[in-house]
Amino acid sequence: MGDAPLGFAPKRVDRGGSSLVVVGSSGELVRVTSDGSPMHPAVRPFPASVTGGAVLDEVWVGTWVERELKQARMAALPLEGDWGDGAGREILRISINSARDVMPSSSVWSEVLDAEPLAVSRVGDGLVFATLGRGVYRTDADAGEIWRAPYPEWPGLSRVASRDALVSSNQSEDGVVVWSEAGGMAVLDCDDGSSLLSRELSLPDRLEGVRRSDDGEWLLMLSGGGVVLLGSLESEPEFVRTPGPVMDAVHDGSHWRWTGWRHDGELFDGAPLARCVARDEVGVALIGDRVLTNDGGWDDIRV
Repeated sequence: MGDAPLGFAPKRVDRGGSSLVVVGSSGELVRVTSDGSPMHPAVRPFPASVTGGAVLDEVWVGTWVERELKQARMAALPLEGDWGDGAGREILRISINSARDVMPSSSVWSEVLDAEPLAVSRVGDGLVFATLGRGVYRTDADAGEIWRAPYPEWPGLSRVASRDALVSSNQSEDGVVVWSEAGGMAVLDCDDGSSLLSRELSLPDRLEGVRRSDDGEWLLMLSGGGVVLLGSLESEPEFVRTPGPVMDAVHDGSHWRWTGWRHDGELFDGAPLARCVARDEVGVALIGDRVLTNDGGWDDIRV
């Protein structure tokens, strides 16, 4: 098993088929095997936080944002071979007027973005992402634009969040489903981006992330703790209390399992209450029956 600590503080794992990319809180990246063993030394391809990412067939596509310097990048790194460190932050600072000179290292392609990218996910063989207030975009694996759609609006939620950023996008049989931090949900057509459905959910807290099961159930993770279940996109939300925020969740075909702020939990389909077990560390991500913790270590899941 991959029991060796990663050597940095992770914040999430991007999954795709057999490929797993661990993202660190300071921009570190490392590909790991299914048991958590690193495939290469951890690297920092660009001197900024990694805000989003998605695993495609042959590449991992990530986004980096350096807010102080108002710099944003999107780049594709190959899933084969080693990745290398990129330039330091001081190089980025002195190259501020020639931004294209500083791009993520080891990339197959890279782009300078003029707005912060949000809700990056895989759709088909390519990518969907948004930029705040500007639009939602679908591209192919080589960054070629397939369509762009207007940024969704939910008038009834405008009082809830002054900065109603999209926090998740997911592909389903209904289309591309995008979710906002205030509880807005919209379904866009996969082929042309046209709007198919829009809904405003009444949530008890800000939405942090969304997971979908293979049978079409949705789990919404809230910033202050607790999850919301939706049997379908049009069903009534069901709130489930947890001891703290949930950081990652998976559905194994029969029930949800998750890890989060000092606890692991599970919820069987149709059960009214979650079973939660305390842990000393914060669980960041699930890989099989293993939990990646916020100190970069590994532990067995407690449920």
